[in-house]
Amino acid sequence: MDYELQIGLKIKACRTDRGMTMKELAEQAQITPSMLSQIEKGQANPSLNTIRLLSKALNEPMFRFFMDEVSVENDVVRGDKRKHIIENGIDYEMLTPDMCGNLEMITMTLKPGAVSCEQPMSHIGEEVALILSGTVELLLEHNSITLYAGDSVRIKSKIKHSWRNIGDSEMSLVFAVSPPNF
Repeated sequence: MDYELQIGLKIKACRTDRGMTMKELAEQAQITPSMLSQIEKGQANPSLNTIRLLSKALNEPMFRFFMDEVSVENDVVRGDKRKHIIENGIDYEMLTPDMCGNLEMITMTLKPGAVSCEQPMSHIGEEVALILSGTVELLLEHNSITLYAGDSVRIKSKIKHSWRNIGDSEMSLVFAVSPPNF
C-alpha cells in the first residue's frame, strides 16, 4: 500500500469514528471537500500543513497519521510488564498500554492511613472506580462516602476528589478515566 493511501485511510478512519462528514471536516480543516476526498482515496499528496490542519480538526496528534499499523500485541499489557508509579505509600499500576486511546485504566493501592492527595483535586474527564479490596473514604467535593470491596462509583468531570484508606489492610481499586489524563 502506498504512503499517500495509508495517510488517507487513517484520516478517513478518524473522521468516520467521530461521525463527521467530509464537508464538516473539510470546513474545520479549511480545505475543500474535493481535496479531502482525494486525500482519503490516496489520490493527493497532502502537505504537512494540510495534515496539521486535519489533525487539529480531528483532535488527533499529527504523528498518528505517519505511524505504521500497530500490532494487536501492542495493545496487550502483560501482568508482569505493567508500568508502576510508586509514591508516598501509593502504588499506581497502568492497565492500559499507553494514553493514546480514549480511555485509561489504572489500579491504585493505598496502605492503611494513606491518602491519594492531601487536598482533593479535579480533572477533566469522567472517572469510574471499582473497589477491589479494603475500605476507602472518598472525599467528593464536600461529601465523605465510605466504599467497600465490590462497590463502584462514578465521579463526574471537574469534581474535586481524593481517596483515603480507612481500613487496617491495603486498599485496592481500579479506575477508568476518559479522556486519559493521569
